[in-house]
Amino acid sequence: MPVFEYKGVNVFTGKPVQGIKDADNAKMLRTLLKREGILLTSAKEELLEKVGSAGSGGSFFGGVNLADVSITTRQLATLVGAGIPLVEAVTALIDQSEKVQLKKVLTSVRDRLNEGWALARALEPHPRVFSNLYVSMVAAGEASGTLEAVLERLADYIEGQSKLRGKVGAALAYPALMLMIGSVLIGVMMIVIVPKVTSIFASLDRALPWYTEVLIALSQGLGSAQMGGFVLSLACFISMRRRYSEQLGAAQATDKIATGLALGSLALTVLCALVPESPLKYAFGCLLGVSAGFGITKFMAFASTPDGQVWIDTKKLQMPVFGPLFRMLAVARFARTLSTLLKSGVPLLKAMDIVKNVLDNAKLERVVKDLSSSVREGESIAAPLKKSGDFPPLVTHMIAVGEKSGQLEQMLETVAKNYDTQVDTRVQALTSLLEPMMIVVMGGSVGFIAFAILMPLIQMNDFGP
Repeated sequence: MPVFEYKGVNVFTGKPVQGIKDADNAKMLRTLLKREGILLTSAKEELLEKVGSAGSGGSFFGGVNLADVSITTRQLATLVGAGIPLVEAVTALIDQSEKVQLKKVLTSVRDRLNEGWALARALEPHPRVFSNLYVSMVAAGEASGTLEAVLERLADYIEGQSKLRGKVGAALAYPALMLMIGSVLIGVMMIVIVPKVTSIFASLDRALPWYTEVLIALSQGLGSAQMGGFVLSLACFISMRRRYSEQLGAAQATDKIATGLALGSLALTVLCALVPESPLKYAFGCLLGVSAGFGITKFMAFASTPDGQVWIDTKKLQMPVFGPLFRMLAVARFARTLSTLLKSGVPLLKAMDIVKNVLDNAKLERVVKDLSSSVREGESIAAPLKKSGDFPPLVTHMIAVGEKSGQLEQMLETVAKNYDTQVDTRVQALTSLLEPMMIVVMGGSVGFIAFAILMPLIQMNDFGP
């Protein structure tokens, strides 16, 4: 059944209303809304194919995020546990939901349920809202007759993942905001304020301190024609390259296109830029910017390949401060996801295929892929993990004990809780460390600028006539 996004006017209050409703056609939609006291003004049909890809996995602008999926799953578990049929339960969720995209997705799911589809199959066309893990667990719950318990377990899992992401994001938000604001302020000082203040030193017939010379050189470099040409051409090159990549596809964005864009961006920056002090210096900056843009796009092309993703994620795990945190997050996801799947009755090999897609690290995904092959050949889980060297010894030992004792799910749950606690501790420590570090760095930068300007002025007063 088609889904319509409509706008209208409430005939009783005169207020505008909008929403989502399914109807056979536009005429039937007008009739249904008229019964509800709504005068239809406009309606747009949403195809089911579009509905499946409409939701975004973390958008703040109407998309479907993890919190929405968690709440919806919890409500569905409650309705199913109360003995309400699936179609009626999903209809209740549609009426309950306030997000347009989620209404579209649930309406599509309900239509497929009315056609006789199983719930798991009805969820499959919406992978951006209901992941492979979600669909597999629902399928296992339907097959075993424990759909309510599986939905409750899914809601707990999604809530845990959402909280974990929120903690990491909150820990990095404040330092990132301080870095951005501080960089803008220091940039304005270096480009606008410092040249005006240091211009008085040009008339002095005396040597300036080395730190003042450094400050003047940095200020002149940031405000130079070369820097202007570099920034403009680099931004233009990358934006045009990305636009072409989106239109033609990454595979067709070849070196010839990149070369053409390089020349085009160079010409565009020359035409649209303000008249610089030195055209030759500006042109030199443009050439540097195009060269840098070409190098960046080549690296981005490498990073999009499987080998490039593995190389980048390997470097992430080797970072001095954040590397251990990234590893802890991946291990916690691995253990909790595998435990949840096994408890829900998903076969081990299928669970392995699902788990590798939630690690968010190509290096560890390759390890789990090799692990799946080893398990398929009859090996245990712990031995290949230990051989890889990418999982901590504590994890491999506890998994080995769980395999021997027949309590693998419980051991994995224990590992997940342990690493969740370690992530919380590490995030709090990083937050406590990053905030004062950012204050020291920003304060030191401003202090250096003030010191480099004031010291020559003080020396002028000391040695003046």
